[in-house]
Amino acid sequence: MNKVEQQHFDACASVYETEIGEEYPQWLKWHLIEKYAKHGDRVVDIGGANGRHALDAALKVACETICVDISEGMLKQLKQRPDYLLAEVESRPSPVVASALELPIQDESVDLAWSYATLLLMPDQQTAISEMVRIVKPGGIVILDIGNVWNLGWLYWRRFYLKRGFSGIFPMSRRQIGKLVHALGCQTLEDIPTGILSQLLLLPYIDKVTRLRDRIHKKSAYPDLDGRCSKLLPIFANRYYLVLRKKGG
Repeated sequence: MNKVEQQHFDACASVYETEIGEEYPQWLKWHLIEKYAKHGDRVVDIGGANGRHALDAALKVACETICVDISEGMLKQLKQRPDYLLAEVESRPSPVVASALELPIQDESVDLAWSYATLLLMPDQQTAISEMVRIVKPGGIVILDIGNVWNLGWLYWRRFYLKRGFSGIFPMSRRQIGKLVHALGCQTLEDIPTGILSQLLLLPYIDKVTRLRDRIHKKSAYPDLDGRCSKLLPIFANRYYLVLRKKGG
């Protein structure tokens, strides 16, 4: 990320969402962490912002947790959260200001690494993903949130971020990510598409004057209607979540 992007996240850090949320896409992110993280594991949240997932991984799953983000402002918010302040010092996630393109973490020293809502803002996602695989032990797990190519929602989000000085949005095709996964010596354990209906909420007034959100993201439905439709037509999904296992171990 460039300096403008770093300043953007520093500026919005104080109002950035801290709760994980109950809608399926948000539930899914935590579900995957909870599924693959084990008590005592060393885990890394890349693009972890204010520790929305890192704090729960540290306190609820009892992992040794590192929260990496380019925004110092976001990590300051993590250190001000009540659960962080009340936790024993050795149980708290460790905040690290760093770029996903150059992680200050030793090779093969981590059991699990994940990155949510971060890679799609990076032109060089391949380097960031390679870094995640580098730090994970043989047999370890990497969870990726990848922006899919064939989706109208990117027209909106690309414009949204470009107005704020970002480089844009950078989806990856399934063919691209498949070749990268193979080159990095990983095995795909899960491939979960989402968001095929969510893009409709970006149309003018739809989210304000209709109950579409409630219908496609029905609470306590996992997967919800959006998730089920995305599974049927993954090529049109908004994004997909990949769970990789590094070979060896």
